[in-house]
Parts: sequence; structure tokens; C-alpha cells
Amino acid sequence: MTSSAKKLIVGLALMMTSSLVLAQGKIVVLDLQAAVLSTTAAQGQLAQLEQNAEYVALMTRYEALTEDIQNLQKDVEQNAMTWSEEDRNKKEEEARALRQEYETTVHTLQNARQQVMQVIMQQMRASTSEVLEGLIEAEKIGLVVSSEAVYHATEHYDITERVTQLLNQRAQQRQQ
Repeated sequence: MTSSAKKLIVGLALMMTSSLVLAQGKIVVLDLQAAVLSTTAAQGQLAQLEQNAEYVALMTRYEALTEDIQNLQKDVEQNAMTWSEEDRNKKEEEARALRQEYETTVHTLQNARQQVMQVIMQQMRASTSEVLEGLIEAEKIGLVVSSEAVYHATEHYDITERVTQLLNQRAQQRQQ
């Protein structure tokens, strides 16, 4: 089979596939995590985390470690040439200790935030499914694609913000 014949077959197949998809409904892009975590309820839970005494202490330690590392780097740049072998070894040990504590602190902060985000996603799973199903039916959506799987999409295709708005409306209705 010649190259042009293969291209023709592929082209026809793509046209048929795209026609079938369009016949089934429109295509949209969704960043589900962003939609859920942008809701008022999720933002409130994340704000609570950021006000938690342990989290605040970790953030304060993170900021202090960042400053200590920067100061040590400046010290190395300015004075390393004048240090004795013993001073150099002490500074290297200090740098290792700071780096290790920094990495541990960052990891702990990320884990705490990730745990809260997982709880939020779990709590809102049912509401999110109901909102999505309603939106799919109302807007005759044939295909919802994760934003992570898409190389490019214009705002026209992105329903993330719309899903966030609907989740916020649903939460307000439940409170009334």
C-alpha cells in the first residue's frame, strides 16, 4: 500500500471518528481537582489548615530554613576561599543538616496539604458526580476530557469554572 493510500485511509478514519463524536455531543475539558478545590467549601477547609497551629509552626520553620540556607550560600560565596579545611567541613555539615531539615519540613507541609485535599475530594465526590451528570445532560456533552490529557484547548471548551460555580450553588442550596 502506498504512502498516499495510507494517508487517505487514516484521514477518512479520522473524519468518520470526529463525525461520530460530534454526533454524540460536544467535547469539553475539565480539571476536576481544580474545580472542586476552587469551591468556597474547599477554600474554607484549606484556610483552616493554614491557620492550624502545627501547620503555622511548620510554615514558620520552612521560612526560617529558607533564610538560613540563603545566608549560608552567601557566606560560602563571600568567604569560602578563606576557610580552613575544618571550617569548610563544618559548613558542609551545616549545609547537609539544613538541607535535610528543609526537605523534611517541605515534605511534611506537602503531605498535610495533600491529606486535606484528598478529604475534600472524597467529601465532594457525590455532589461532583451529580453536578457533572446534570451538566452533561443539560448541555448535551458527548465527551469530557481531563485537562491533563489535553495539549491545548481554548476557554470555550473548559468547563472547570462552570463546575465550580454549580458546586458552590449546590452547597448554598443545601444550607438553606
